[in-house]
Amino acid sequence: MWLLGEKIDFIGNIKFSLNRYTLWWIILLVTIVFDIFTTYAFVSKYGIRAEGNLMTKTWMSFIGPHWGNVLGKILQLVSVLFFVGLHKRLGNIFLLFVILLNCWAIVINSWGLVS
Repeated sequence: MWLLGEKIDFIGNIKFSLNRYTLWWIILLVTIVFDIFTTYAFVSKYGIRAEGNLMTKTWMSFIGPHWGNVLGKILQLVSVLFFVGLHKRLGNIFLLFVILLNCWAIVINSWGLVS
């Protein structure tokens, strides 16, 4: 793929990341699953209006809380794959950033359930 005059090995970069950072990808998938469940419980308690992610909130309003939440996480996974595919090294920083965001979301959702 060519982007801004540079040839980018999109699939090669994703394969490199999956091979080198396998544990990070597993952690990402686990945090996505935990975030889906904690967000669903949070939204069940406080309502869709309490959801912080505007895109997920919109999808929850139109197609329901469960599938809107899942669709938001699928979009998150696609965006991580896209950014990792753009650059062999810098994309993995985005991967780590999304893992940290998911961990933070799990903590916030869980904290909201306790109080």
